[in-house]
Amino acid sequence: MPRFIVVHKAPFTEEELIARAKAAPNYVPEGVSWKCSYCDFTGNKHFCEWVAPDEKVLKRVLDLTQTPFDTIHRVRRMDAVKAKFEKR
Repeated sequence: MPRFIVVHKAPFTEEELIARAKAAPNYVPEGVSWKCSYCDFTGNKHFCEWVAPDEKVLKRVLDLTQTPFDTIHRVRRMDAVKAKFEKR
């Protein structure tokens, strides 16, 4: 399943992100999951990892939840310790 990094420039709070994460199972369609986020609260930048069949489905989820985002990047994960990319 393809991975995506969604970049948000938004003043999310810790509490808001926790609430969104708890609610996610209720609104994400099958085959889509929010894996984790890296948050720069001072700079209002957030980098969220998602798994989805394609970018179009992911955009629909973000639009449905009125989640502002700047960019979506399809990515491949590399394990730096093993020096290997995950299988496609």
